Amino acid sequence: MNRVLLLGGVVALLVAGLLVLDATRLVGVTSTVPALALVVGIGLVVVLRGAGDLGVTLLACAVATATWNGVSLGLPLGHLFLAAALVVLALLAVGGGVRLEVPRWVWPLPAALLLVVVCSVLFPVERGYLSGRFGVPIDAATAAAIPSPGIANLLNGVRWIVPALALPLAVCLAVAGREPNARTRLARTLTAAWVLGAAVNAAVALADETGLTAISAHFISVDVGGRQAGLTAQPNHLALSVGLAAPVAVWFVLSTHRRERLLWATAAAVMGGGLFVSGSRGGLVVALAAVVVALAVDRLGRRTLLPLAGGALGAGTLLVAFFPTMLDRLGTALRLSGAESAAESDAIRARIHAQAALDIEHSPLRGIGLAVMTEGHSIYLQLGASGGALLLLAFLTTAAGALLDGTALARSGGAAAGPARALVVAFAAWLVVGVVENQIADLYLYVPLALLAGLAVSAAPAADPTRPLSTAVPSPPALVRSGAPGEPS
Repeated sequence: MNRVLLLGGVVALLVAGLLVLDATRLVGVTSTVPALALVVGIGLVVVLRGAGDLGVTLLACAVATATWNGVSLGLPLGHLFLAAALVVLALLAVGGGVRLEVPRWVWPLPAALLLVVVCSVLFPVERGYLSGRFGVPIDAATAAAIPSPGIANLLNGVRWIVPALALPLAVCLAVAGREPNARTRLARTLTAAWVLGAAVNAAVALADETGLTAISAHFISVDVGGRQAGLTAQPNHLALSVGLAAPVAVWFVLSTHRRERLLWATAAAVMGGGLFVSGSRGGLVVALAAVVVALAVDRLGRRTLLPLAGGALGAGTLLVAFFPTMLDRLGTALRLSGAESAAESDAIRARIHAQAALDIEHSPLRGIGLAVMTEGHSIYLQLGASGGALLLLAFLTTAAGALLDGTALARSGGAAAGPARALVVAFAAWLVVGVVENQIADLYLYVPLALLAGLAVSAAPAADPTRPLSTAVPSPPALVRSGAPGEPS
């Protein structure tokens, strides 16, 4: 049986089981359920496949649960899987004498993060400025009693380095020492796990919206105003995680055989429903734009783009004609119109945008510290405010490297061209929507970047065992020449 179908079937059974358990109140879906599933899953892998596949399986679980940042066993589930995968993969690589190759563009961002943390410890920003941010006057005695942001800077630095460095390293370790075709298949499997994990997230949100289950309430305790968060910490995270995975799901629908196509079409439909019940405007825009771009850059997708657009327009016209209030209700549900929460959200964003600009002006070179890395509600303002020009340039260097290598792979015509094209669209979608969103250090955001790193290594010529350890892959022109022909676009 095809591995993707098997993986999809297992995921579907797990989701169905969780929904039944929660709906019947036989067993509450608490932290004990994922903990039990983790132990059972690891045991099955070791018994059925041997320890050699354990690291890859743990990494696939980390990628699949990356969007589930509301599920925590002390740490988010995805981070626990990633830590375990790194340990196992590193031990196997050292034991097998495998040489690790990592694209050069992976390093600037984590290096800058370390430097920003060191600067914030050695040369902290004056406490008087930090205590007066947002125009709140604080007397000297109160300002002196405020804890130093040094610990917050350190913790946020570690939190950010995990997705920016640990995840790409884990993917590169997983593909190291394998044959080129096996590398590409592994990268594709990890990509499939990411999309299926996002679909499970959306399925939970849909089930909770119907009132059949209340799974999300077991993991998050914040008031989300009637919106659904699924397995994430809040609705905006659900929407963005689905929006980024949507173009990849579309590629799977277009590129797979008929037996698998139904699975991916169902996953895409569920993701669309989860996006709707999240009530996120940014998520809706990024998902629609990313799907359109994914269709436009694919040969088969271009042939279906016009009929799909016509069908959507016709269906929308009929709905509005037969249900005149549908458009107003839809706009309110998505907070595009008539929603007080949207106006309040816009006002808050304007205020924190202004504060981020003041932070950049106060410390333009190295920022005021990673303690404020999510406050600007624009990742570019947050990069400048928390790490100054140093962190902003490092982030843009890493992002540009990933996009350039991914684009080269997409044009190569090889087996990696299809997934690379979809992942480039997904990663670029985050860079665009980041203008108005504040998610910047979450694990699921860096899955496309990590998978592009794995594909870049996969497309590179096999490493010479006699040469020293390499931490680089060929430049994009070399990647184009190394692709194996044969995959239809």
